[in-house]
Amino acid sequence: MARPKVPLISRRKALEAALEIADTEGLGALSIRRLGEALNVNGASLYHHFRNKEEILIGVTHLALADVATPRTEGESWRVWLPLNAYRTREALVSHPELIPIMLRRAPLGIGREEVESSVVRLQEEGVPLSMVIPLMESLELLAISSALQEVGTTSDRDGEDGDESPTPMLDAALKGRGMSSAELFEVMANSMISIIEGAVQLKETRKASRRRKS
Repeated sequence: MARPKVPLISRRKALEAALEIADTEGLGALSIRRLGEALNVNGASLYHHFRNKEEILIGVTHLALADVATPRTEGESWRVWLPLNAYRTREALVSHPELIPIMLRRAPLGIGREEVESSVVRLQEEGVPLSMVIPLMESLELLAISSALQEVGTTSDRDGEDGDESPTPMLDAALKGRGMSSAELFEVMANSMISIIEGAVQLKETRKASRRRKS
């Protein structure tokens, strides 16, 4: 299908409408045709911005994760900005749970590749060994995704409650009496993960120094 020479609508507006469709109707409902209907334009006009549905999904995910970025100031330690980015990723996915399957394919789809590159550079500049950069970033990203899944699932469970007697009263009581929210648990686990990685780095450096002394 030929693309119009002049776009009838901005890419940003198209992505905002696509995100709204995904949030309210699900990813399965999102298509060039459905997006055209939502924007009151012929679907063909959207081919100026997107070749296919996958490009829309990539753009929508970029839009939802707009606040996840390498820090723009020099004084902020990676121990602060990296878990903060993971927290922002989690919040974006809690707000837009339909994007969680897309995030699981983030790397092969190339989503956030430039931001990841900038983060890798920054982490190295701050002294994180290259061998530990990807394990550190991937572990926090996976934690953010799993925490978002847990939060969304918990909300769905609450929505489905009714007045019938529960077959699992003790479990229900434990859930109601939980001492930490999902967000608080995420923060504790993220900080613990950073401590674990730091410990692994220190142990690795200690072993290297020990081998050098013996040789």
